[in-house]
Amino acid sequence: MNQFYRTKDAASCLEAEAESIRAAMAAQRTATSQHLADLNVEEATVVECGLGRKSWRICVPNPADGIADEVVFAIQGIITRANLVPTNVQHMDHRRAMRLTQHLEVTGFETGVFEECMTRLELAQDLFAQHFSGHPITRLTIPVGRTGHVLGASNRIFTPKVDAPTEQGSEFQPGMDPLGALERLKTEELIHGPENIVRYYKRTKEKSTSKISYDTSFPGIFRPGDVAEMHASLIAIRTGDRKIKVTCRLHAVTLLDSSYTKAATMERILHKSRPTSNLQVRRRGIYEPLRRKTERPERFVAYT
Repeated sequence: MNQFYRTKDAASCLEAEAESIRAAMAAQRTATSQHLADLNVEEATVVECGLGRKSWRICVPNPADGIADEVVFAIQGIITRANLVPTNVQHMDHRRAMRLTQHLEVTGFETGVFEECMTRLELAQDLFAQHFSGHPITRLTIPVGRTGHVLGASNRIFTPKVDAPTEQGSEFQPGMDPLGALERLKTEELIHGPENIVRYYKRTKEKSTSKISYDTSFPGIFRPGDVAEMHASLIAIRTGDRKIKVTCRLHAVTLLDSSYTKAATMERILHKSRPTSNLQVRRRGIYEPLRRKTERPERFVAYT
């Protein structure tokens, strides 16, 4: 985003998109896929999972088989930061590779639906506080900037095999590893498992029929200023100092509208200031090339 970005128009577009998607999800509401503004925390419970590095997730029981399903929520926002493709991994060791993440941050420009999502998110974090009653936990921080609240979500690219001994390695999503640097970081102890996958989509709308479709895309299309939808979940993990930390795990990103980012870019190009010079320049004539002297210089003789 730059000074030509139409903040008010983008905020109005975001509010309309959020209300429309919220209504559609409410009509087809499922226990495991909900809009964050309507997240039903009364039916959810905190379930422990993981063998090596334990984690706790917000889940709901499935009446069909009795297995707990993780609750994944959707939220619409304007991208403020998108670090979805890792860089400078050519000479990275495997220990540092464990910390590589796909990270996305969105803001709501203080729109109504987004602020409701932030309120509901605080209630969801209270589930962890009740589960770990008597033990201090580090809650998910939701900073407030010039554009309002900012929500960040991330997902690690690799998982230690000891934390997921039954999982098999998965392929990277298109556009995730164009140079094959991440593929070379895979080992028997470090895998790119199913839980590390972040899926990317792009919504397209036909002008003639107004038909909406969602196509698989790649992470390179997302830029700050785009209106996007983020699918994420809340999890609690045990850190190295034996403390509990709540974080937001990223699952999928959908590009809804990129017109405001493109318009701001075109305005910046058209209004780009070009340096001008007010100095007067004198044009001189063409000089003849200097002729080399062919005569030999006189010798000086010292008389005694």
